[in-house]
This record gives sequence, C-alpha cells and structure tokens, in this order.
Amino acid sequence: MKKAALMIPASAMALLLSLAAPVRAEAPAPDFDQGVDASDILQKAKAIASEDKKAGAQGPVAQYFTRYDRDCASFTFRPEDNPASTEVLLRSTEWVEECYPAPQPPYPPYPPQQPYPRPGYPRLLDGRTPHSSSGQNCYERPGRTYQERASVAIRDRQALYPWEYDSFQVCLEGPWLRLDDLETAYEYKTVQGGNYDGRYVVSPIKKIRMKPDPAGITARSLGSDMTLSLADRWASHYAGEQTVLILKLKKHVPNWFDALLVEKELSFPSAGSYIVDLKAFAGEFSQKLEAGKKYYVDYSFKRVGKISKDSVMKVGETDKAVYQPSPSALGR
Repeated sequence: MKKAALMIPASAMALLLSLAAPVRAEAPAPDFDQGVDASDILQKAKAIASEDKKAGAQGPVAQYFTRYDRDCASFTFRPEDNPASTEVLLRSTEWVEECYPAPQPPYPPYPPQQPYPRPGYPRLLDGRTPHSSSGQNCYERPGRTYQERASVAIRDRQALYPWEYDSFQVCLEGPWLRLDDLETAYEYKTVQGGNYDGRYVVSPIKKIRMKPDPAGITARSLGSDMTLSLADRWASHYAGEQTVLILKLKKHVPNWFDALLVEKELSFPSAGSYIVDLKAFAGEFSQKLEAGKKYYVDYSFKRVGKISKDSVMKVGETDKAVYQPSPSALGR
C-alpha cells in the first residue's frame, strides 16, 4: 500500500522553513504549487542543525612546536696522543611547545585627554599603543630524551709538526649526529659513523697549513740600551723560510696612555735567535729616548713559507727596561 504524503498549505510550509533555519543556500527551493512532504523537510533541518552544533563544539585546535637541546663533545689529538679517543655520552632532550587559543582581553579604558600646555595648538589624537596580545597561551614541556655514544678515531694517521694538532667536534641534536672539523693539520674524510652511529672514523686526504705556534717565538730580554733579544723554538722546522717580526717600542707613562715611539716590521731568515738594536731606528722615533724612563716592546710575528699560514701571531710585551744611554752617547 503506497504511503500517503502529508499535504500542508503554502503559508504553513513557509513557517516550517523559517523554523528550520539555517538551511544551506544550495538546497533546492520547494515548489509550493505541489504537495510537500513536511516530515522530510523536518528531518533535513534537524540534520543540518546537528552538523552546525558539532562544528561549534570542536573549537580551535592547539598548535605544537618542537626544538631539541644540542649536546657537543670536542676531541683533540696532538702528535703524541693515541689516534683513537675514548667514548663520551651525549644527551639531547626534545622540548614541545603547546599553544592554545586564549580569549582576547578587553582593552583597558583610555585615560582622559590631557590639555595642551599652550593654546592655539590643535589637539592630537591619543598616541598610546593599543593593548595587543598574541591570543595564545603557550607552555613548554620536555618530550623524548635521546642518547648516543660518541668517539673519534683517525685511521692511517700522518705525521704532525710538534705544535700542530687535529681537533673535531661531535654534536647530538635530537636523533641526529654531526661531525665537524674544528682545526686540523690535514683535510679528513669520514669513513665510518654518522646517521645514528656516533663512533666516527676519519682518514687524512691531504696536508693543510695551520697557524704557527704562538709560543714559538719568545722574548729573552730588552736591555737598558734598547737591544731586543728573541728566541725561536721551532727554527729548525722553518729552515729556508722567513720569519717576520712586528715590533712596537713604547714608553711607559704612569697614569696615562703609553707613548708609541716606533713600529717596525722586520724580516729574517729563520734562526734560533734574533737580535734587534732598536736605537738603529732613532731617526723614525716620535720622540727621543729619555734616560731613566721605562720602555718596553709589544711584539708579534708571522711565518712566510709553505709550512704554516702567514697569520700574524700576537705574543705579548717584554718586561719594562729603564733606558741608560751609553757613555759615548752622553758625551755627544
């Protein structure tokens, strides 16, 4: 038996449609010249209202941001050291920042407009910056902690000069490991380790120049006659190359800035010692030497050749010496 449709007048149908709002704009409009099934219209209206209620209940979604602590260890190998290091335990903690939408607080009331001190000036708008907020409440919590053992070994290690060394750094950041060369006497390639294996093995490719030993040249003395004596610890390794001395003769001035008399850059064949008579440059002095006054030399050096880089190595200052002119100089 065919079910009979419930027939209602057009005016009653319009009332039912207004009560069933909101209705999707794309839904087909009913034909009021024909009979309409009211139960079907009510069922669709309830379904739409239920969907809208679920969408409103979900609310804004929280946001997550992740970072990791970075833990590093350095490994340095000098000529006399074992080419394999001991293992070091690295730890890296994951930190998760969670942000939830927060209600926007109302703006605080504006203060009353202050009158201008001088008449005739136009009134300016209140220049106060409006209250602003990110609209989020955020906090950070620890997540997973990663642990890896790290070590470095040099395979087929080559000879180093006495002052040279190889220095590496292994870092753990989250689950990722990284090996970096800090300062090395050779260019190295990684032959083992990486990814999730912190036991690195490296092998030399070719020799590269390092900075010279900053303690390779030291001052023996500055005499009262302004003769400077320097010693070169590694002269035998630099045979056939040049050593450049950078010397600044200064006068000590109590409670004031010390005076610079002269600055010289002198080149010598590498030797065990260097003797410099600073009075030989008296014609270039900014002022004459004074008997009884204290002087000193600020000195640096660089190596010129194939063994080391030509970087300027600042060493320091000599002890202060009281200038005593020779008897022949006093007689002039």
